[in-house]
Amino acid sequence: MSEEIKDKNYEFYINADLSEYAGKWIAIVDSKVVASGERADTIYDEAKRNYPEKEVMLAKVPTSDTLIL
Repeated sequence: MSEEIKDKNYEFYINADLSEYAGKWIAIVDSKVVASGERADTIYDEAKRNYPEKEVMLAKVPTSDTLIL
């Protein structure tokens, strides 16, 4: 994954309002959420199936009661 793509996807993850995905895994492609759900492997597979030539970033969206230090 190129550094530029990683940076753009990470920046999207940090700055976007992802509250609708709280507690779920999300797949990010080109600064967009393209899949979400309970299992990271399923979400990754779905994203790669729909975007085979793209880099997929997976992230777990914290719930409101998660403390990040």
